[in-house]
Amino acid sequence: MKYLVSLFIVITSLILSACGTTDGALREQGKSESYILGFHDGRHSGMKEEGNHYEHYIKDEVRFGNDAEYKKGWLAGEREGKTLQDQASSIGNAAAGAYSSSQIYKESKKATDIDKAAQDGIKGADTTGLDKLGK
Repeated sequence: MKYLVSLFIVITSLILSACGTTDGALREQGKSESYILGFHDGRHSGMKEEGNHYEHYIKDEVRFGNDAEYKKGWLAGEREGKTLQDQASSIGNAAAGAYSSSQIYKESKKATDIDKAAQDGIKGADTTGLDKLGK
């Protein structure tokens, strides 16, 4: 279950990041290449800061300190990354909440039914010689 929620969050993050600001849109707004690079680094960093374990924190500290365009882009990208990750997490949590309590009960019942687990474990196995063990 936890794996499915994580997978859903990753897929949703990828979809939402595709909905994020593109290089073309930034260029149309007259942003410099330095700003765009900072924006990308900041967006990845913002998603990482909000809990996306598949992203990386990226920040060129020297450039951030010396290049005003990179810094502006990085800060704007960080805000967008955080927003995108928050949206992805909200969608993932809503999907996880949709897993009804009766389904959770059924799954937990299966997991604790030892006889059922034993039967499932030997399903399809050749047990013809086992009846002689008791004699």
